Amino acid sequence: MDNNFDVIVVGAGHAGIEAAFASSRLGLKTALFTIYLDKIALMSCNPSIGGPGKSNLVTEIGVLGAQMSKTIDENNLQLKNLNHTKGLAARITRAQADKEKYRLSMREKLEMQENLSVIQGTITDLLIENKKVYGIKDELGMTYYAKAVILCTGTFLDAYYIIGDVKYKSGRAGEKSSVDLPKSLKENGIEFDRYQTATPPRIDKKSIDFSNLQKLESDTDPRFFSYETVNNNYKGRPTYLTYTTKKTIEVAKELLKYSPIVTGIVGTKGPRHCPSLDRKVLNFPDKYDHQIFLEEESEYNDEIYVNGFTTAMPAFAQEKMLHTIKGLENAKILRYGYAIEYDYIPSYQLKHTMESKVIEGLYTAGTINGTSGYEEAATQGFIAGVNAARKIQGKKEIVIDRSEAYIGVLIDDIINKSTPEPYRVLPSRAEYRLSLRQDNTFLRLLEISDEIGIMPKEVISYFRKVKLEIDEEIKRLKSIKIYPTNETNEKLSKIKENAAMTSPNTAYEFLARQEINYDNLHEFIEVKELDKLTKEQVEINAKYDAFIKREEKQIENYKKLENMLIPDNFDYSSVTGLSNIAKSGLSYVKPQNIGQASRISGVTYNDIALLIAILNK
Repeated sequence: MDNNFDVIVVGAGHAGIEAAFASSRLGLKTALFTIYLDKIALMSCNPSIGGPGKSNLVTEIGVLGAQMSKTIDENNLQLKNLNHTKGLAARITRAQADKEKYRLSMREKLEMQENLSVIQGTITDLLIENKKVYGIKDELGMTYYAKAVILCTGTFLDAYYIIGDVKYKSGRAGEKSSVDLPKSLKENGIEFDRYQTATPPRIDKKSIDFSNLQKLESDTDPRFFSYETVNNNYKGRPTYLTYTTKKTIEVAKELLKYSPIVTGIVGTKGPRHCPSLDRKVLNFPDKYDHQIFLEEESEYNDEIYVNGFTTAMPAFAQEKMLHTIKGLENAKILRYGYAIEYDYIPSYQLKHTMESKVIEGLYTAGTINGTSGYEEAATQGFIAGVNAARKIQGKKEIVIDRSEAYIGVLIDDIINKSTPEPYRVLPSRAEYRLSLRQDNTFLRLLEISDEIGIMPKEVISYFRKVKLEIDEEIKRLKSIKIYPTNETNEKLSKIKENAAMTSPNTAYEFLARQEINYDNLHEFIEVKELDKLTKEQVEINAKYDAFIKREEKQIENYKKLENMLIPDNFDYSSVTGLSNIAKSGLSYVKPQNIGQASRISGVTYNDIALLIAILNK
């Protein structure tokens, strides 16, 4: 076997597979290592993809050439359009994946990918010389060489499995913990911290009483994650909603003394946005009706994911609490919930390209960087794979701005902002979220996608054609006048009772009316046969025109700070008036511009004003 590669990726979770796809599709000889081949792309917690912020990430990397968006479109049990009542600009997608079909599909695509070798092995050591990585070593003593190494090790570094008072070395789903690799990283100057995560029990579908539970159907006309997906006959499976009861909370309070959180067996921070049932009872002791969603994991088995019932309490406690929930009185647990405690590498040690500041040629992506979520992991993995490949090829690396995509928000946040729990992307983290909608991703990232070069040229050409159509149609509608005639108002009142117009509008302004869409605009003017994407974008731009323009102005001002560059050798310690916290953060991060400097934890507005004054001199 040839042990020489351009890029080596360690870990075949959602970060690792996207990193491997990206570098191999860009023509580099790539190796992907995983502890077990059968666990490639495993969804070890909730088998779902999408939701607020996350849905945008999946579509964004899909437009750039990543695999996740297409694979989840092909292998899901349910697709839901969320926030559709909040207006066109707020819509997002959530998919309940078929976890077995998803991982098998990903493995098949990996094994068929040109330039890519998938290898089972546990990596124990990095080969580093003069602070530059040049390969890896596995537990069998085999050595593999590469120009870049991407670590996507998830929750495996020095990991412990915890349930009740039981705690032992293990990664997720009973896989072995990676003990030697973190030692190697620490010896080479990488700093570590620890987080924990947990998962709920899985129960037998046949043991559930669905008769009095609320049935939640899949959408019949969902928004897919990939623009390349066409499925007009989509049919999904339902999920079911139930609630905890007063009895559940009483039993939980009685058994809290066995919780690893209470006993101190788990002492590290976990994801705040999906707290365990133990944590809910501790934080909200008077609330009893917590939502519980019963979600299928695959059409190949009868396992049901109990969403909202995360816990690592002992087995007997999990059963006793579960049986107090409506519909689950006789539920049979197939797999008990558990927690994993693991090492991660705080991301202030990264460049925006995902390359380590400490070791040249070393990239890290996914949960190892202190994030949570399959979508966040896949995003980091894809960007790391692209940039490792481009650096080797001597091309300019790709850095996506936070005003351009949620990708930029995610990477910029984890590098510059410290969080007390695993980072999760959220719309509230994006200052320009109206501009970063899921529906306009192909417009925002068209040029970057073309520059990366993974997306097929015919798809790029199609996007360019639609973009031109949008611009031309908006221009045409702005040139047409609609007047408040009796005929116009009669037509309006038929669409919506008492609707009327009192002054002339352009057709573009008229389209902004709540009761008007592009399909009924033909009642008033001549319309064109347009692509579905074109119609949607024209309508959204008309309805949100004032808000979009206001945000564009904010982005313009933000760009001024991003364009105010800071010299690489800038000496922050010599600046009189900077706080010690600011000096420390700025000296470590070495921001490239004032915009980045303003987002570093501990840097105040006064610090930024002082820096701007010095740079202006």
